[in-house]
Amino acid sequence: MFGSQTPTIAEQREALAASMMDVRDLFTPIIDTAEGMRADLVGRGWTESVAEHIASTWLASMMTKVVMG
Repeated sequence: MFGSQTPTIAEQREALAASMMDVRDLFTPIIDTAEGMRADLVGRGWTESVAEHIASTWLASMMTKVVMG
C-alpha cells in the first residue's frame, strides 16, 4: 500500500545469508589472530589455560569494538 513492497521469504533468506557471510568475513581475521596469540603464548611457556584466557579476553574485546564501533 505505502512505500516499497515487502521482500519475499526467498529475498529475506538471501539477504540474511549475505549478511552472515559479511560478518564471517569481518570476524575471521580477528579469530585467526586470537588463535595465533594463544599458540604463541603456549609456545613461550604459558599454560594452556592462561593462554586461552588471555586470547579469549582479547578476542571478546576486539569483537565488541567491531560490533559497537
